[in-house]
Amino acid sequence: MGVIKAAARKLVGEKIYHHLASIKSKIKILLVLGRRKLWSRPNFMLDAAVSMEIFDEPSAEIFFGYYDLVPFSRDERRMLAMRKSLGTASRTSEIDISVGYFNLGEREPRFIEIGKTKTWCWQQGCRLQWFPGKSESMVLYNRQVNGAHGAVLQNIETMDVERTYPRPIYSLSADGRAGLSLNFVRLQRLRPGYGYDDLPDETDGESRPENDGIWSIDMKSGESALLFSVAEIARMDPRPTMDNAEHYFNHILWNPDSTRFMFFHLWMREGKRYIRLITANRDGSDPYVLYNEDHVSHYWWLSQDEIVAFSTHAKSGSHYHLYKDKKGCVGIVGASVLDRDGHPSFRPGSQVMLTDSYPDGRFERGLMLYDTETLELKKLGKFYSPPFLSGEHRCDLHPRWSPSGKMVCVDSAHRGNRSMCVLNFN
Repeated sequence: MGVIKAAARKLVGEKIYHHLASIKSKIKILLVLGRRKLWSRPNFMLDAAVSMEIFDEPSAEIFFGYYDLVPFSRDERRMLAMRKSLGTASRTSEIDISVGYFNLGEREPRFIEIGKTKTWCWQQGCRLQWFPGKSESMVLYNRQVNGAHGAVLQNIETMDVERTYPRPIYSLSADGRAGLSLNFVRLQRLRPGYGYDDLPDETDGESRPENDGIWSIDMKSGESALLFSVAEIARMDPRPTMDNAEHYFNHILWNPDSTRFMFFHLWMREGKRYIRLITANRDGSDPYVLYNEDHVSHYWWLSQDEIVAFSTHAKSGSHYHLYKDKKGCVGIVGASVLDRDGHPSFRPGSQVMLTDSYPDGRFERGLMLYDTETLELKKLGKFYSPPFLSGEHRCDLHPRWSPSGKMVCVDSAHRGNRSMCVLNFN
């Protein structure tokens, strides 16, 4: 098939080939939409044991962002969210987005705004998160500070900004003492939808910057230190594809006790993206290349030294693989039933994995549970995914557990615009 496509490109030219491919794609979308209407296909379907509450506004997009953060407060009385008015510019640099929350349990819940920010994106939001500690009212989110990317710590009851930080925060340690940061502008330029485009990329033109990488932030003093640069990591166990490539970082995540963290090292060469997974100590020491075969996507720390990630190995193929930190792959999760990429996480205190799927032939995204002890797969539901929301504007479900494990929150556009849906089940 690859030979046929290459011959077609050569015969008609690259521009015409892509134009014809676009027409073919649009025809396919129209056919699927026609079938959905003919079959009276509902825009969502749930298992009989699952109930759902939708948090939305007719004139706005309501969403949270990535699946590695928890929108629920510890007491599960509030749920963080972001709001973007419909009809406004789609580029993040052209509009401030509202940051706020919903009070759960209200008969008619309404979005309560606490602030605005230009530093946001469709896939990862503004990294809005609850700040660890005794208070149920402190939240952290990224915002411009003194004309540069930074973050603010805000009390949502008094609306006071308690502290500002000179760098944006990607991930917070469990004790709230340390934050990890990266260059969100470089990230957006090289991976649209995951970073911020409201400021220029000062590293543009540098394939592997020496003075930019992953930074540690003291959350008490606000002081930051470069743990390692992009250039340092690019020199570590190099691969031939890294030559003449642009390198960057994404997806930082602490392990449960925040003694180590993982991140993705990515590089772009001739339009192709390569990726590997690396772990390191809290202070950036002892970095270890845990996966190095070019394709790894979504991940979760199962324990202090175990990671589940959807990846491709030459011997085992594409699966959710189980990795032991500083050792490598030690097994496969759900080998016979979980063969598609999704966004995995584990129910607090259990061996039950929650994940989703990308749109199928009916433009539906699936949501499911997999019990790693009983090997049982349970399908929770399906959500219609509008085909016009694609690329960096797509709306993945990004499922997230509540702290008690009794609720799950997803972002969904099954009614046309984004809304947050809370599912309850046993």
